[in-house]
Amino acid sequence: MVTQLNALLLSAIQYLEILVSHILVCAVPNPGHVGPMLAAAQHLKSVGHNVTFHTSENFRGKVESTGIRFVALMGKANYDYRRPSDLPDYEKLSDTEQKIHLLKTSFVETIPDQHLGVQQILRETPTDLVLVDTMFLGSFPMLLGPKPKRPPVIGCGVNPMMLSSDDCGIIAPPANTPEGREQILQDKQRISTNFQPINDSIDSIIRQYGVPCMPHFFVDCMYLLPDIFLQFTAEALEFPRSAMPDTIRFVGPLLPSRSVEFKEPAWWAELDGSRPVVLITQGTLANHDFNELIQPALLGLKDENITVIAATGRSDNNTLDVPKNARVASFIPFDRVLPKADVLVTNGGYGAVNHAFSLGVPIVVAGETEDKDMVAARVGWTGAGINLKTRFASAEQIRNAVRAVLSNEQYRQEAQRLRASFARHSALDELARTVSAMLTQDREMSKFNPESVYAH
Repeated sequence: MVTQLNALLLSAIQYLEILVSHILVCAVPNPGHVGPMLAAAQHLKSVGHNVTFHTSENFRGKVESTGIRFVALMGKANYDYRRPSDLPDYEKLSDTEQKIHLLKTSFVETIPDQHLGVQQILRETPTDLVLVDTMFLGSFPMLLGPKPKRPPVIGCGVNPMMLSSDDCGIIAPPANTPEGREQILQDKQRISTNFQPINDSIDSIIRQYGVPCMPHFFVDCMYLLPDIFLQFTAEALEFPRSAMPDTIRFVGPLLPSRSVEFKEPAWWAELDGSRPVVLITQGTLANHDFNELIQPALLGLKDENITVIAATGRSDNNTLDVPKNARVASFIPFDRVLPKADVLVTNGGYGAVNHAFSLGVPIVVAGETEDKDMVAARVGWTGAGINLKTRFASAEQIRNAVRAVLSNEQYRQEAQRLRASFARHSALDELARTVSAMLTQDREMSKFNPESVYAH
């Protein structure tokens, strides 16, 4: 009897150890990365883990308001995502040149300070597991170093999947024709050529830490170096790949928790279903020029028998020409307004697209900066929306696309198909199960020793 009680007590202690594990969550300082990673951190905290959140000082208040410990990034990594580009004539660069500049300044040059910050946290706080978002490249020196000298690492896919494949390109969808396969090959060659300098720069940086160069192209390393990679979407929104590693799993989107402090504006009662509602957004990063999408959408839809809502992400909305059928808000929580929307017009933010499809809302997308062309390509491929294949959509293009989506039931049917696919997942539950399994496995193999951190 005593032996059985001791065994039960030991099991209970081991279970409690897992519950009170310490987890470090690292996020690139961009709302599209911090938002889902903070949702993950909050859930892990709610099920009993101690959590430290590591991102830029801009997000301290947002993180600490959840009761989660916050540690700011260091040096160049601690940048303000709202800063204008420091490159003269940035807007005159091609989209590819802008992406290369963004990768260099926001993701590559920040690697040393990201790495230094992570290693300092690991030395000061016994850490059982680390979560990093897709683009947190400062994890590479740790991931390429000796595995016994680091905690397990889970990669978190908060961008469209960029893993290379013979079946599809990053933008080119799957193809079963010679022409389509040639397009995929050209897509891969173009990306390899354009971004080879980025790859070389990363290798040059990580060699300083005495670790091997990357075994794959840097984009592939984001998915293949972590012990497990969780892509936060449903498979139905991603190009299929025949050679998907078994360490990569689709777990559904990380949607924002229901907003509780939102005060409905005076016009909220107009969203009563009496006529279609079209929601327009340029997100929180690429919203410095309303002429890219919001203003032409407002003008293009001004004579339609619909209600238009423009969520600008900025408080300085007085420059907009707002027609009578439109309502403008600097911020409106999508969990409250998307269920009332019939169409989302967006520049391709990954979070917004996932949220809309999780509710069965079809999409019109026009975006080419950052990863938005990748998101747009997937929207068009699903059949649940229209990809305008441009950054600067005209009023006529947007009007025609919205009319097509509202008049053709097929778009809503395909969006409902995606909704059903998304509903099969619970990202937070699958994350918690993955964390628990990795912690259990790691403890069975050996307890991570914080004194052996691979630091430089």
